[in-house]
Amino acid sequence: MIASSAQAAGLNDYACPLTPERPYPVVLVHGRGGDVNGFGALVSALNAAGHCVYGTNYGQTNGVGPNGHDHLTVSGGQIHGFIQHVLAATGAEKVDVIGHSAGTGVLNNVILEKDGGGLIHRLVSFGGLHHPYAHVGVPPADSDLFLPNVTLAARLVDPDITMQEIIIGALDLYAGAGGSLAGIDAETAESNFAADLFEPNYWTMLHGGLSEPPEVLLKPLDAGHTLPTADAVHSICYTNIVGAADLVTGVSAGYQDPAPNVDNFLLLSLADHSQILADPIAIAKTLTALGTPCTPAPPPDDTGGSETGEGTTGAPTTGDGGNESGDSSGGGSDSDGDGDGDTGTAPTSDGSSGGSGPSDTSSGDGPPSPGAATGGSTGGANGDDAGCGCTSRSDGALSGLLGVLTLGSLVRRRRR
Repeated sequence: MIASSAQAAGLNDYACPLTPERPYPVVLVHGRGGDVNGFGALVSALNAAGHCVYGTNYGQTNGVGPNGHDHLTVSGGQIHGFIQHVLAATGAEKVDVIGHSAGTGVLNNVILEKDGGGLIHRLVSFGGLHHPYAHVGVPPADSDLFLPNVTLAARLVDPDITMQEIIIGALDLYAGAGGSLAGIDAETAESNFAADLFEPNYWTMLHGGLSEPPEVLLKPLDAGHTLPTADAVHSICYTNIVGAADLVTGVSAGYQDPAPNVDNFLLLSLADHSQILADPIAIAKTLTALGTPCTPAPPPDDTGGSETGEGTTGAPTTGDGGNESGDSSGGGSDSDGDGDGDTGTAPTSDGSSGGSGPSDTSSGDGPPSPGAATGGSTGGANGDDAGCGCTSRSDGALSGLLGVLTLGSLVRRRRR
Protein backbone atom coordinates (compact mmCIF):
# COMPACT_ATOMS: atom_id res chain seq x y z
CA MET A 1 0.00 0.00 0.00
CA ILE A 2 2.81 2.45 0.75
CA ALA A 3 3.59 4.32 -2.44
CA SER A 4 7.14 5.42 -3.14
CA SER A 5 6.00 9.04 -2.99
CA ALA A 6 4.88 8.45 0.59
CA GLN A 7 8.44 8.05 1.88
CA ALA A 8 8.90 11.72 2.74
CA ALA A 9 10.84 12.74 5.82
CA GLY A 10 8.95 11.99 9.00
CA LEU A 11 6.54 9.51 7.43
CA ASN A 12 6.36 5.75 7.85
CA ASP A 13 9.22 5.34 10.30
CA TYR A 14 8.31 2.03 11.90
CA ALA A 15 11.18 2.42 14.36
CA CYS A 16 9.42 5.46 15.84
CA PRO A 17 8.69 4.58 19.48
CA LEU A 18 5.21 4.96 20.90
CA THR A 19 5.12 6.41 24.41
CA PRO A 20 2.56 6.63 27.22
CA GLU A 21 2.08 10.28 26.24
CA ARG A 22 1.77 9.44 22.52
CA PRO A 23 0.32 5.91 22.41
CA TYR A 24 -1.47 6.23 19.08
CA PRO A 25 0.17 6.31 15.64
CA VAL A 26 -1.20 9.08 13.45
CA VAL A 27 -2.45 8.06 9.99
CA LEU A 28 -2.83 10.76 7.31
CA VAL A 29 -5.41 10.49 4.51
CA HIS A 30 -5.12 12.91 1.58
CA GLY A 31 -7.99 14.13 -0.56
CA ARG A 32 -9.16 13.66 -4.15
CA GLY A 33 -6.24 14.06 -6.52
CA GLY A 34 -3.90 14.63 -3.60
CA ASP A 35 -0.73 13.04 -2.30
CA VAL A 36 0.31 12.21 1.24
CA ASN A 37 3.33 14.50 0.81
CA GLY A 38 0.93 17.44 0.79
CA PHE A 39 0.90 17.19 4.61
CA GLY A 40 4.52 18.40 4.90
CA ALA A 41 4.08 21.18 7.49
CA LEU A 42 1.66 19.10 9.53
CA VAL A 43 4.02 16.09 9.50
CA SER A 44 6.88 18.27 10.78
CA ALA A 45 4.71 19.64 13.59
CA LEU A 46 3.48 16.17 14.53
CA ASN A 47 7.01 14.76 14.58
CA ALA A 48 8.22 17.67 16.71
CA ALA A 49 5.42 16.97 19.18
CA GLY A 50 6.51 13.33 19.48
CA HIS A 51 3.92 11.66 17.24
CA CYS A 52 4.71 8.73 14.94
CA VAL A 53 3.15 9.53 11.56
CA TYR A 54 2.13 7.23 8.72
CA GLY A 55 0.43 7.63 5.38
CA THR A 56 -0.08 6.18 1.94
CA ASN A 57 -1.50 7.21 -1.39
CA TYR A 58 -4.73 5.49 -2.39
CA GLY A 59 -7.68 5.51 -4.73
CA GLN A 60 -6.27 5.04 -8.23
CA THR A 61 -8.94 3.52 -10.45
CA ASN A 62 -7.80 0.07 -11.56
CA GLY A 63 -4.33 1.03 -10.40
CA VAL A 64 -3.89 3.97 -12.77
CA GLY A 65 -4.74 7.64 -12.91
CA PRO A 66 -4.96 10.26 -10.17
CA ASN A 67 -5.10 9.35 -6.50
CA GLY A 68 -8.44 9.39 -4.74
CA HIS A 69 -10.59 9.04 -7.86
CA ASP A 70 -12.04 5.61 -7.16
CA HIS A 71 -15.27 4.86 -5.29
CA LEU A 72 -15.24 5.88 -1.65
CA THR A 73 -15.89 2.30 -0.61
CA VAL A 74 -12.84 1.11 -2.61
CA SER A 75 -10.63 3.82 -1.18
CA GLY A 76 -12.06 3.10 2.26
CA GLY A 77 -11.04 -0.52 1.91
CA GLN A 78 -7.47 0.50 1.06
CA ILE A 79 -7.19 2.87 4.02
CA HIS A 80 -8.82 0.33 6.32
CA GLY A 81 -6.14 -2.15 5.29
CA PHE A 82 -3.38 0.41 5.80
CA ILE A 83 -4.63 1.22 9.31
CA GLN A 84 -4.59 -2.48 10.15
CA HIS A 85 -1.04 -2.67 8.76
CA VAL A 86 0.11 0.23 10.96
CA LEU A 87 -1.51 -1.32 14.04
CA ALA A 88 0.16 -4.67 13.40
CA ALA A 89 3.55 -3.07 12.77
CA THR A 90 3.50 -0.77 15.78
CA GLY A 91 1.59 -2.88 18.29
CA ALA A 92 -0.74 0.02 19.06
CA GLU A 93 -4.33 -0.56 20.15
CA LYS A 94 -5.76 2.25 18.01
CA VAL A 95 -4.68 5.02 15.68
CA ASP A 96 -5.47 8.70 15.45
CA VAL A 97 -6.43 9.74 11.92
CA ILE A 98 -6.26 13.05 10.04
CA GLY A 99 -8.22 13.50 6.83
CA HIS A 100 -8.06 16.34 4.34
CA SER A 101 -10.96 17.10 2.02
CA ALA A 102 -12.26 13.88 0.44
CA GLY A 103 -9.90 11.95 2.73
CA THR A 104 -12.36 12.61 5.52
CA GLY A 105 -15.05 10.97 3.39
CA VAL A 106 -12.80 7.95 2.97
CA LEU A 107 -12.29 7.73 6.72
CA ASN A 108 -16.04 7.92 7.25
CA ASN A 109 -16.38 4.96 4.92
CA VAL A 110 -13.86 3.06 7.05
CA ILE A 111 -15.77 3.90 10.22
CA LEU A 112 -19.40 3.74 9.15
CA GLU A 113 -19.43 1.12 6.40
CA LYS A 114 -16.51 -1.11 7.34
CA ASP A 115 -17.01 -1.04 11.11
CA GLY A 116 -13.56 0.45 11.58
CA GLY A 117 -14.53 2.64 14.51
CA GLY A 118 -12.89 0.26 16.96
CA LEU A 119 -9.52 0.94 15.33
CA ILE A 120 -9.66 4.73 15.71
CA HIS A 121 -9.22 6.89 18.81
CA ARG A 122 -9.57 10.38 17.28
CA LEU A 123 -10.37 11.87 13.90
CA VAL A 124 -9.22 15.36 12.88
CA SER A 125 -10.66 16.71 9.66
CA PHE A 126 -9.26 19.58 7.56
CA GLY A 127 -11.90 20.96 5.18
CA GLY A 128 -13.46 17.52 5.20
CA LEU A 129 -16.21 15.68 3.37
CA HIS A 130 -18.64 14.62 6.08
CA HIS A 131 -21.77 15.45 4.07
CA PRO A 132 -22.30 15.78 0.28
CA TYR A 133 -22.99 19.50 -0.01
CA ALA A 134 -21.40 21.83 -2.55
CA HIS A 135 -21.16 25.60 -2.58
CA VAL A 136 -23.17 27.43 -5.20
CA GLY A 137 -21.95 30.77 -6.47
CA VAL A 138 -25.34 32.40 -6.87
CA PRO A 139 -25.46 36.18 -6.34
CA PRO A 140 -26.00 37.94 -4.05
CA ALA A 141 -24.72 35.26 -1.70
CA ASP A 142 -23.51 31.70 -1.82
CA SER A 143 -25.78 28.83 -0.92
CA ASP A 144 -25.51 25.12 -0.26
CA LEU A 145 -26.50 22.54 -2.86
CA PHE A 146 -27.35 19.07 -1.59
CA LEU A 147 -25.96 16.79 -4.27
CA PRO A 148 -27.94 13.54 -3.66
CA ASN A 149 -31.22 15.39 -4.10
CA VAL A 150 -30.03 16.63 -7.50
CA THR A 151 -29.76 12.99 -8.53
CA LEU A 152 -33.15 12.11 -7.08
CA ALA A 153 -34.75 15.00 -8.98
CA ALA A 154 -33.03 14.03 -12.23
CA ARG A 155 -34.20 10.41 -11.86
CA LEU A 156 -37.77 11.57 -11.45
CA VAL A 157 -37.53 13.11 -14.90
CA ASP A 158 -35.51 10.27 -16.46
CA PRO A 159 -35.14 7.08 -14.36
CA ASP A 160 -32.44 5.74 -16.71
CA ILE A 161 -30.10 8.72 -16.51
CA THR A 162 -26.64 7.76 -15.25
CA MET A 163 -24.54 9.60 -12.72
CA GLN A 164 -21.93 10.53 -15.28
CA GLU A 165 -24.65 11.86 -17.59
CA ILE A 166 -25.93 14.07 -14.79
CA ILE A 167 -22.48 15.44 -14.04
CA ILE A 168 -21.15 15.76 -17.59
CA GLY A 169 -24.45 17.13 -18.89
CA ALA A 170 -24.40 19.74 -16.16
CA LEU A 171 -20.84 20.71 -17.03
CA ASP A 172 -21.78 21.04 -20.72
CA LEU A 173 -24.72 23.26 -19.86
CA TYR A 174 -22.59 25.43 -17.64
CA ALA A 175 -19.87 25.81 -20.27
CA GLY A 176 -22.54 26.69 -22.84
CA ALA A 177 -23.74 29.44 -20.54
CA GLY A 178 -20.24 30.88 -20.41
CA GLY A 179 -19.27 29.51 -17.03
CA SER A 180 -15.72 28.75 -16.03
CA LEU A 181 -14.84 25.15 -15.28
CA ALA A 182 -11.87 25.96 -13.06
CA GLY A 183 -11.28 23.30 -10.44
CA ILE A 184 -13.05 20.54 -12.36
CA ASP A 185 -12.09 18.51 -15.42
CA ALA A 186 -13.70 15.72 -17.40
CA GLU A 187 -11.53 13.09 -15.72
CA THR A 188 -12.75 14.16 -12.30
CA ALA A 189 -16.36 14.51 -13.43
CA GLU A 190 -16.34 11.00 -14.85
CA SER A 191 -14.63 9.52 -11.79
CA ASN A 192 -16.16 7.03 -9.42
CA PHE A 193 -15.55 9.51 -6.62
CA ALA A 194 -17.67 12.20 -8.25
CA ALA A 195 -20.41 9.66 -8.88
CA ASP A 196 -20.47 8.80 -5.17
CA LEU A 197 -20.88 12.47 -4.26
CA PHE A 198 -24.18 12.58 -6.17
CA GLU A 199 -25.41 9.09 -5.22
CA PRO A 200 -28.26 9.15 -2.65
CA ASN A 201 -28.11 5.40 -2.10
CA TYR A 202 -24.50 5.65 -0.94
CA TRP A 203 -25.19 8.41 1.59
CA THR A 204 -28.33 6.69 2.86
CA MET A 205 -26.32 3.52 3.41
CA LEU A 206 -23.53 5.45 5.17
CA HIS A 207 -25.60 7.77 7.37
CA GLY A 208 -28.84 5.86 7.75
CA GLY A 209 -30.67 8.56 5.79
CA LEU A 210 -30.16 11.80 3.92
CA SER A 211 -29.60 15.08 5.74
CA GLU A 212 -32.12 16.99 3.57
CA PRO A 213 -35.71 16.14 2.60
CA PRO A 214 -36.18 15.39 -1.12
CA GLU A 215 -37.57 18.81 -2.00
CA VAL A 216 -34.44 20.62 -0.77
CA LEU A 217 -31.92 21.15 -3.54
CA LEU A 218 -30.61 24.59 -2.70
CA LYS A 219 -30.36 26.14 0.76
CA PRO A 220 -29.79 29.90 0.39
CA LEU A 221 -27.69 31.46 3.10
CA ASP A 222 -27.82 28.29 5.13
CA ALA A 223 -25.08 26.18 6.65
CA GLY A 224 -26.16 23.04 8.39
CA HIS A 225 -28.25 19.92 8.09
CA THR A 226 -32.03 19.94 8.09
CA LEU A 227 -32.31 16.31 9.20
CA PRO A 228 -30.03 14.59 11.72
CA THR A 229 -28.01 11.63 10.52
CA ALA A 230 -25.83 8.94 12.04
CA ASP A 231 -22.64 10.63 10.85
CA ALA A 232 -20.48 9.82 13.87
CA VAL A 233 -19.83 6.97 16.28
CA HIS A 234 -19.78 7.73 20.00
CA SER A 235 -16.47 5.94 20.66
CA ILE A 236 -14.44 8.36 18.51
CA CYS A 237 -13.72 12.01 19.28
CA TYR A 238 -13.97 14.25 16.22
CA THR A 239 -12.38 17.64 15.52
CA ASN A 240 -13.59 19.28 12.31
CA ILE A 241 -11.60 22.29 11.13
CA VAL A 242 -13.31 24.34 8.42
CA GLY A 243 -11.66 27.50 7.10
CA ALA A 244 -13.69 30.67 6.63
CA ALA A 245 -11.67 31.34 3.46
CA ASP A 246 -11.77 27.76 2.18
CA LEU A 247 -13.40 28.16 -1.23
CA VAL A 248 -14.00 24.42 -1.60
CA THR A 249 -15.35 22.99 1.64
CA GLY A 250 -17.66 24.84 3.98
CA VAL A 251 -19.60 24.25 7.14
CA SER A 252 -22.41 22.14 5.66
CA ALA A 253 -19.98 19.64 4.17
CA GLY A 254 -17.27 19.90 6.82
CA TYR A 255 -19.27 19.85 10.07
CA GLN A 256 -20.93 16.87 11.70
CA ASP A 257 -24.24 16.98 13.51
CA PRO A 258 -23.92 18.28 17.07
CA ALA A 259 -22.83 15.65 19.57
CA PRO A 260 -20.84 15.61 22.81
CA ASN A 261 -17.82 14.05 21.07
CA VAL A 262 -17.88 16.37 18.04
CA ASP A 263 -15.90 19.62 18.01
CA ASN A 264 -16.83 21.75 14.97
CA PHE A 265 -14.26 24.53 14.64
CA LEU A 266 -14.37 27.51 12.28
CA LEU A 267 -10.87 28.69 11.41
CA LEU A 268 -10.77 32.48 11.09
CA SER A 269 -7.84 32.91 8.76
CA LEU A 270 -7.17 33.52 5.07
CA ALA A 271 -6.00 29.93 4.51
CA ASP A 272 -7.62 28.33 1.48
CA HIS A 273 -8.43 24.67 0.93
CA SER A 274 -4.78 23.62 0.57
CA GLN A 275 -3.20 26.24 2.83
CA ILE A 276 -5.32 25.11 5.77
CA LEU A 277 -2.95 22.13 6.13
CA ALA A 278 -0.10 24.50 7.00
CA ASP A 279 -2.10 27.07 8.96
CA PRO A 280 -0.51 27.50 12.41
CA ILE A 281 -3.83 27.85 14.21
CA ALA A 282 -5.20 24.72 12.52
CA ILE A 283 -2.02 22.81 13.36
CA ALA A 284 -2.15 23.99 16.98
CA LYS A 285 -5.79 22.92 17.17
CA THR A 286 -4.79 19.50 15.85
CA LEU A 287 -1.95 19.07 18.34
CA THR A 288 -4.24 20.06 21.20
CA ALA A 289 -6.86 17.55 20.09
CA LEU A 290 -4.38 14.71 19.65
CA GLY A 291 -2.85 15.48 23.05
CA THR A 292 -6.20 15.13 24.82
CA PRO A 293 -7.48 11.68 25.79
CA CYS A 294 -10.80 10.85 24.19
CA THR A 295 -13.54 10.04 26.65
CA PRO A 296 -16.20 8.14 24.70
CA ALA A 297 -19.46 10.00 24.53
CA PRO A 298 -22.60 8.35 25.81
CA PRO A 299 -24.83 6.87 23.13
CA PRO A 300 -27.17 9.52 21.73
CA ASP A 301 -30.52 9.99 23.39
CA ASP A 302 -33.53 12.21 22.98
CA THR A 303 -32.54 14.62 25.73
CA GLY A 304 -29.28 15.74 24.21
CA GLY A 305 -27.18 14.14 26.94
CA SER A 306 -24.37 15.80 28.85
CA GLU A 307 -21.27 17.35 27.40
CA THR A 308 -18.56 14.75 27.91
CA GLY A 309 -15.35 14.00 26.09
CA GLU A 310 -13.27 16.52 24.16
CA GLY A 311 -15.67 18.09 21.77
CA THR A 312 -18.57 20.38 22.42
CA THR A 313 -20.92 21.52 19.78
CA GLY A 314 -22.89 24.53 20.87
CA ALA A 315 -22.37 27.95 19.40
CA PRO A 316 -20.38 30.28 21.68
CA THR A 317 -22.17 33.06 23.40
CA THR A 318 -21.36 36.66 22.66
CA GLY A 319 -18.61 38.54 24.41
CA ASP A 320 -15.60 40.65 23.64
CA GLY A 321 -13.11 38.69 25.70
CA GLY A 322 -13.10 35.62 23.49
CA ASN A 323 -13.87 33.07 26.19
CA GLU A 324 -16.89 30.96 25.41
CA SER A 325 -19.50 30.20 28.00
CA GLY A 326 -21.92 27.34 27.78
CA ASP A 327 -25.62 27.81 27.47
CA SER A 328 -28.20 25.97 29.53
CA SER A 329 -27.86 22.88 27.38
CA GLY A 330 -24.13 22.60 27.93
CA GLY A 331 -23.10 23.66 24.41
CA GLY A 332 -20.14 25.82 23.61
CA SER A 333 -18.09 25.48 26.79
CA ASP A 334 -14.49 24.35 27.07
CA SER A 335 -15.48 21.07 28.69
CA ASP A 336 -12.12 19.34 28.37
CA GLY A 337 -10.06 22.07 29.98
CA ASP A 338 -7.61 22.29 27.10
CA GLY A 339 -8.22 25.99 26.60
CA ASP A 340 -9.19 25.75 22.98
CA GLY A 341 -12.70 27.06 23.32
CA ASP A 342 -14.24 24.03 21.63
CA THR A 343 -16.39 25.83 19.12
CA GLY A 344 -19.36 24.10 17.64
CA THR A 345 -20.84 26.40 15.05
CA ALA A 346 -19.67 29.76 13.83
CA PRO A 347 -18.97 32.30 16.58
CA THR A 348 -21.49 35.00 17.26
CA SER A 349 -20.92 38.41 15.88
CA ASP A 350 -19.53 40.09 19.01
CA GLY A 351 -16.82 37.78 20.16
CA SER A 352 -14.13 35.38 19.23
CA SER A 353 -14.35 31.67 18.83
CA GLY A 354 -11.78 30.49 21.30
CA GLY A 355 -10.61 30.44 24.86
CA SER A 356 -7.07 31.17 25.89
CA GLY A 357 -5.34 28.13 24.47
CA PRO A 358 -2.84 28.07 21.61
CA SER A 359 -5.38 26.89 19.08
CA ASP A 360 -7.80 29.75 19.56
CA THR A 361 -9.02 31.77 16.66
CA SER A 362 -8.41 35.47 16.97
CA SER A 363 -10.96 37.76 18.51
CA GLY A 364 -12.80 40.36 16.53
CA ASP A 365 -16.16 40.99 15.02
CA GLY A 366 -16.82 37.40 14.09
CA PRO A 367 -16.10 35.46 10.92
CA PRO A 368 -17.27 36.24 7.47
CA SER A 369 -20.17 34.17 6.31
CA PRO A 370 -18.86 30.87 4.91
CA GLY A 371 -20.47 31.88 1.64
CA ALA A 372 -18.96 35.34 1.57
CA ALA A 373 -15.33 34.47 2.18
CA THR A 374 -12.89 35.78 -0.35
CA GLY A 375 -9.25 35.23 -1.06
CA GLY A 376 -7.22 32.09 -1.51
CA SER A 377 -6.89 29.84 -4.50
CA THR A 378 -9.37 27.38 -5.90
CA GLY A 379 -6.89 24.55 -6.16
CA GLY A 380 -5.77 22.15 -3.48
CA ALA A 381 -2.57 20.53 -2.35
CA ASN A 382 -1.16 18.50 -5.20
CA GLY A 383 -4.34 18.97 -7.17
CA ASP A 384 -6.75 18.15 -4.35
CA ASP A 385 -9.63 20.58 -4.74
CA ALA A 386 -12.72 18.49 -4.32
CA GLY A 387 -13.50 18.08 -0.67
CA CYS A 388 -17.14 18.99 -0.95
CA GLY A 389 -18.03 18.42 -4.58
CA CYS A 390 -15.24 19.32 -6.98
CA THR A 391 -15.74 23.05 -7.24
CA SER A 392 -15.04 26.36 -5.62
CA ARG A 393 -17.46 28.90 -4.27
CA SER A 394 -15.99 31.69 -6.36
CA ASP A 395 -16.81 30.41 -9.83
CA GLY A 396 -19.67 28.04 -9.02
CA ALA A 397 -18.54 25.53 -11.68
CA LEU A 398 -20.30 22.22 -11.22
CA SER A 399 -22.48 23.12 -8.27
CA GLY A 400 -23.46 26.58 -9.46
CA LEU A 401 -24.95 25.38 -12.68
CA LEU A 402 -26.96 22.66 -10.99
CA GLY A 403 -28.52 25.22 -8.72
CA VAL A 404 -29.40 27.62 -11.53
CA LEU A 405 -30.08 25.52 -14.63
CA THR A 406 -33.07 23.23 -14.77
CA LEU A 407 -32.80 19.48 -14.59
CA GLY A 408 -35.33 19.28 -17.35
CA SER A 409 -32.92 21.02 -19.72
CA LEU A 410 -30.20 18.62 -18.67
CA VAL A 411 -32.35 15.57 -19.41
CA ARG A 412 -33.64 16.95 -22.72
CA ARG A 413 -30.03 17.54 -23.76
CA ARG A 414 -29.22 13.90 -22.95
CA ARG A 415 -32.16 12.59 -24.98
CA ARG A 416 -31.01 14.54 -28.02
